[in-house]
Amino acid sequence: MKKMTSFLTLLLLVSALAFGQARTVTGVVRDAKGDPVPYATVSESGTGNAVKADDKGAFSIKVGENSRLTFSATGFQAQTVAADAAANVVLATAEGQLAEVVVTTAQGIRREKRGLGYSAPVVRNEELTRGQSSSALNALQGKVSGVNITSTAGAPGSSSRVVIRGGSSITGSNQALIVVDGIPIDNSSILGGGSSLSSVDFGNRGNDINPDDIESVTVLKGPGATALYGSRASNGALIITTKSGKGNANRKSSVSFSTGVTFSNILKLPDFQNQYGEGYDNATNDPKENWSWGPKFDGVVRPWGQAVNGVRQERPYSAVPNNVRDFFETGAAFNNNLSFSGGNDRSTYFLSLNSLNSDGIMPSSRDKYNRYSVRFNGTTQLANKISSSVSVNYSRVNSNLVSGGQSDGSVYDNVLQTPRNIPLTDLKDLNNPYNSIGGFFDAEGNELYGYYGAYTVNPYYIL
Repeated sequence: MKKMTSFLTLLLLVSALAFGQARTVTGVVRDAKGDPVPYATVSESGTGNAVKADDKGAFSIKVGENSRLTFSATGFQAQTVAADAAANVVLATAEGQLAEVVVTTAQGIRREKRGLGYSAPVVRNEELTRGQSSSALNALQGKVSGVNITSTAGAPGSSSRVVIRGGSSITGSNQALIVVDGIPIDNSSILGGGSSLSSVDFGNRGNDINPDDIESVTVLKGPGATALYGSRASNGALIITTKSGKGNANRKSSVSFSTGVTFSNILKLPDFQNQYGEGYDNATNDPKENWSWGPKFDGVVRPWGQAVNGVRQERPYSAVPNNVRDFFETGAAFNNNLSFSGGNDRSTYFLSLNSLNSDGIMPSSRDKYNRYSVRFNGTTQLANKISSSVSVNYSRVNSNLVSGGQSDGSVYDNVLQTPRNIPLTDLKDLNNPYNSIGGFFDAEGNELYGYYGAYTVNPYYIL
């Protein structure tokens, strides 16, 4: 009986000693930039004990006393450290190896790309901002196969249409659903105008997103998108994940500032003939006509335009080859970004400020576009499996919009209808009676219409 008691006592002491030697090690696996390495493998050296980190690089493993842990991940060099130094492990990138692609799917859930059963190309921030485009949607052009992006104009704020794998509906929009940090947004174009021949493009909400705030864009095609977001994503979906703070015990807060300027000009105009001037039937010179099918140019000084108090202007009857190109100016867009990010082991924050100030190619600063945005997000780990996050975005857009189309209110349409012998830039002084659309009176009180064209409107007057 005494021997049995002694044996049980010894067994309990050994079990207690073994239990006291086992402990739990927790930490976060990061790369050289301080970003988490998702789904890294953490194993206890010399044993079969191993766990996989989560999508934020966090891990928890029970190990024995004086054990060593080995960390490995696709695209990184494996590293072995003592368990006591495993709370914050930094892995170096393995040269010549492909990094594991992590895809953000519905509701912000992150998955390894090889674990998905559908196509999900990912475009990172570096690729998105390489061309310095002010539109996040236009910046995707040519980067993902099967994605067709068209814009109503090249100016900032213009509507952009995203169609994945071609149209599937005759009457529907065929546009892909856009999801920003788990929240779907409406990317429908907002157009105004008196008729189908005249329009004013008020833009769409997809272009309100600052490209510098985007961490990645995941393109979901076909049934995969429909399964996640229902019928709204029947044409595919763009899953946009914005930047967030990166923090650990040894990381300091960071400040980033970038600025850029983009100049724009007319790239291509229609080919114009420069043999015939104002008039029609190749013979009749009509000083009020907007056609350019009058007599051949001969350089003779002739009257043109409307008569004001019985007097018409005169100029040589010859071509002005660059009258259309000279109407437009060189546009400029200034883009400034300032961001603050940081955090610690339990909390992170990210704050960005952006201003985009653009003056387009139309004269007299009539197509200005100013966008100011503020974005903030923060996270905190309240408990082991409980976390809290907040995300706020505010954008303010002020713009002067120019009418398009082919009606009397279209600037470009009236520019194109100007005869080849009339210098457009001479029409900009609206205080000149010969350029006016009313507002001047003769000695008898009759209102004068001085602009040359009887069938068009002075484009400077429209502006």
